[in-house]
Formats: sequence, C-alpha cells, structure tokens
Amino acid sequence: MRTANASSLPQTRPLPQASLAFAPLPEGALLNQGRYTVLEARTLNGRLNSYRVEDNVAVRSCPNCRFAVTDAQERACPFCRADLSGVPATHARYRVLESGDEHAFAAEAQWLDMGLDHPGLLPPLAVFSEAPYGPVRHYRVEPELPPVTADALPVPQELATVLEWGVALARALHFLHRHHIALREVRLDHIVVDGREARWLLQDVVTALPPEEDEGRDRPDVRELAALLFYLATGQAERDPQALLPEAVVRTFAQVLSAPYVVDDADRLGMALEVALYDLRRPASVTLSVGRRTDVGQQRRLNEDSLLTLHFAAVFRSVSVPVGVFAVADGMGGHTAGDLASQLAIRAIAQQAVHDLLSPAAAGDPLPDARRWLVAAVQAANQAVHEQRITADTDMGTTLTLTLVVGDQVTIANVGDSRAYWLGPEGIVQLTTDHSFVERLVATGQITRDEAARHPQRNVIYRVIGDRPQVEADLFEHQLAPGEALLLCSDGLNGMLGDEQIAHIWRTSVSPQEACDRLVEAANEAGGEDNISVIVVQRKP
Repeated sequence: MRTANASSLPQTRPLPQASLAFAPLPEGALLNQGRYTVLEARTLNGRLNSYRVEDNVAVRSCPNCRFAVTDAQERACPFCRADLSGVPATHARYRVLESGDEHAFAAEAQWLDMGLDHPGLLPPLAVFSEAPYGPVRHYRVEPELPPVTADALPVPQELATVLEWGVALARALHFLHRHHIALREVRLDHIVVDGREARWLLQDVVTALPPEEDEGRDRPDVRELAALLFYLATGQAERDPQALLPEAVVRTFAQVLSAPYVVDDADRLGMALEVALYDLRRPASVTLSVGRRTDVGQQRRLNEDSLLTLHFAAVFRSVSVPVGVFAVADGMGGHTAGDLASQLAIRAIAQQAVHDLLSPAAAGDPLPDARRWLVAAVQAANQAVHEQRITADTDMGTTLTLTLVVGDQVTIANVGDSRAYWLGPEGIVQLTTDHSFVERLVATGQITRDEAARHPQRNVIYRVIGDRPQVEADLFEHQLAPGEALLLCSDGLNGMLGDEQIAHIWRTSVSPQEACDRLVEAANEAGGEDNISVIVVQRKP
C-alpha cells in the first residue's frame, strides 16, 4: 500500500493575492466580539493569517451525529434527537483564517446565509468582519484540521469502504446541486473520512449560481468524484486497461460508470454506487426461518411482554433478499401500564417498518441505512410510550431489543435488559449489553457473572423506553453464516436458563419454532418467575 498522491488532480483556487497590511493578532486576543480567544497565530504566504482559537461558549457534542449543541438546557440533539443527558460540555477549538481582502470569504458567507445543512458536508462555521486594531479584517471560522483527509490515506482502500464513502459524498453533492451550488474542483484533501463515514470539506471550493445559469449545466464535479473513488479503490489515477487490478474493482466501476447519465448526475452516481455496494455484500443465497413464543410464566397473572416478527422479501434489481424486523419488549409499571408500554413500542416500530421498509421494498427501491433506521425506530417507540406515560401519569416503560435483518446482515438496537444472542456450532455469545445495575457491577469487577445471576437487585435497570423524552440505544452488528441463528429474549428466559442450556436446546431442536417452544417450557420448569418471550431467526444451511 502507498500514500495517496493527488498531484495530477486539480489544484485549489489561488489564495487572495493582496498582501496583508497588518501583523497577526497576539495570543490571548479576542475575536468576533469576544466569542473566540486566540491560542496560536501564524501567517500563511503573506496573504492570510491563521489562528488556532478556543470557543468561549461551551458546547455539547451529540454522541450520535456530533452536532454541536450550545444550549445548556437542551435535553435532546435538535438534529437527530439523541439523548444528551450525561454529555459533558466542552470548549471547542477551531481554525480561523484572517484576510484583508473583503471578497476572500464571499462564497462561504453566501453558503452560510442560505442556512443549508447536510450530514455529508463539513462547511465553514462562521464568516465575520471586525476591526480589532486598525483596518477591517475578514475572518472564516472552520473546524480544526480533521483527523484524516483522503489525501493522507494509503491506497488502495477496501472496495466496500470506498463505495460507502462514495454513496455519502454523492448524496451530499446532489444536495448541493439541488440548491444550485457546485464544487469548483474535487480533490482528496476536500474529503474528510472517519471510519465508514465521509464528508466534504467545503472551504474554498463552493460556487453558488443563479438558478437560471445552473439549469442544464455540465457537472464536472460528479466526474471528478467518480475518478477519485476509483483512485482510492485502486491506486490508479486513470482507468488503465493494462493495470492489474482486482476483478471485483474493475467490474464494480465498469458497472457504476456505465449507468445512464451517471457522470453528469450526482444522484444517479450515488444510486449506482449503492447498487454496487449491495451487489458486493449480497450473499449468493439467504433463506431465513423464524420461530416465536411468548408466555405469561408460572408466577405472573399478566403478560407484559410483546413481540414483533415482520419478515418479507425485498426485490432490488431483480434480486430477492430476505428482510426482517424482530423485536422483544418487556413492559414494566404494573397492570394497565407495563403491557400497554410494550404494545405501544411494538406498534410504533411496526408502523415505522411498514412506512420505511415495506413500501420501498415493494417498489424495488433501496432500503434505508440500517443503523439510522434503528435509531429512528427506537425514538418513535420511545416517544409513543413517553407521551402515554405523561398522559396517564404512570411510571410505565419497557425494555426493547430490536433487530433489522437484511440478507445475512444483522443490526441490533438495545435499550434495557432484554437480550440478543448469537447461536452457532461453537456455542452461544451474548451480543447486547444489559443496561442494568448488576451489569455495571460486573463490568467494574465488583461481582462475578455467577453472582450477578443471584443478585437481589438483578432486575434493576437504568435505561428504558419511555422514561425520558429521548433515549439512546446501543447498536450492534453481526453477520449470520449458514446454519447460525439470532435469538432475542426477555429476561424471563435468560433469568431461568443458563447460556449453555439455551444453546443446547436450540442445537437439539429441528426448527426455530421447536426451539422457541422448548425454551419456554424449560424456563417454566425452572420456575417461570417472569413472563417469557423468545424469537429465533435462523439462516438455513
């Protein structure tokens, strides 16, 4: 592998030509009417001053989407609605550029005036002018140098990762085009990557056009993006037919770039990349078999558990793939509260699934991103329960373990102490982590796993659906190989049966449904102290 070299790619626009008529501000100076404090200053090529500054306003960074929240009273992220309780406030640091040219940051100012936002963009944060000492100076505030820009990456990168980046970048570029904004150039150092995420770094490259000039305009930035993605996946600046490249890469980009109008339409490029990613990850054949069972148990009069098993086939590019939404909710709050809470959560998820998953699948459209969909579905369930809790003035709530299965890809969201397990020939593995008091004691080494099973406070959980206006779910991902299974259950099952006993019953059952029936019977024979619910989703060999 080698480090990317973008010397053959277009260069950024020249910096302002006018030399500075003033020296950099001293350390400790205040900018933007006292909003920022200068920590470090230096001059760039005699035409720009650059400052490292600290924001004097404390912010909380959303743990889900990283949106900066300045309102100390805000309990949920205004962008994605994630819970902000427990998120500490910090003083962010930024990079500020200073110029004597009043037009230096005009394009960025126009962008900010439009008030546009998109998760695939990393725009400047602010543009302002002031005269702290003598003549007026013009400023642009931007994030500190991101941890990784694409020009610093070794190439080639994994094909699936490049395609994921490409989908996000193409969608963001389509967003810009819809608002009559183009990129003057597309370079590797204009792309910020963080794991599987990629965003455009918009400083110095955006051009806003009047709608009448933008109509039918050529889109070189789309072609340049396709070329950069090819480079990241191959290390080749151009598609050299003599180059010895992996067959999957050649086939994928031949497929992407042959799609009608893809080189002139960012939306079509994004769709072509998404199709290529789907084809790359799609297993040759996946068939799922599902079993389910819920039971009141031996010591309860009311079953406060609720289940959801919704599975169907999505047909995408004439290829059928199984899709399933599976959920276990264990209600709490007593008669007329716990059972209602679990029902409300399951009903909200079912409605979300029909709208967001079943409808696109029936139309042959790509399904939404699994992680984002799960976060939205959990929030919908939480809102339904919380609103009823306030209306009825009860302490109702429910645990929730929710899974979206697409082909052999499993993505899980968990709140509370209902669980998801992986089952396979080698044994059983708990995939989720309980939000319980005893789990914290185990995690900090204060008690053992065996002691946790007998602890008098083992049923005390600290995070549930409906307790607060917003809730944060833990997310997990797994891949099912042929013959393996996913098991979801309420604590009425794992509280009565050990992991190895659960695995043995599954392994000696002829079907997922028989496994569910036998597991419930075994939990009842062990005492049945709570409601018992279990779902088994197995990939056929």
